[in-house]
Amino acid sequence: MGGKAYVKLDFPALAGMTRGMVADKTNQIASRAGEGFVGDVMWTDRPHGAVRATTRQAARRNARDNTLLKATFGG
Repeated sequence: MGGKAYVKLDFPALAGMTRGMVADKTNQIASRAGEGFVGDVMWTDRPHGAVRATTRQAARRNARDNTLLKATFGG
């Protein structure tokens, strides 16, 4: 009963499984933010979602109203 247990994680497999969830959440935030915003998934050691303004009007609206912050937290 005193033995050690070792767990080896397959990080590429975990990243592959979570990519869809990250993409879905990123797209939800972009659609809640409204017209002029787009979501992307970027890869480093794991998937990261990013939503950005694609138009000047959307960037101004985000700067004035914190549109992406509100869209992220459902406000």
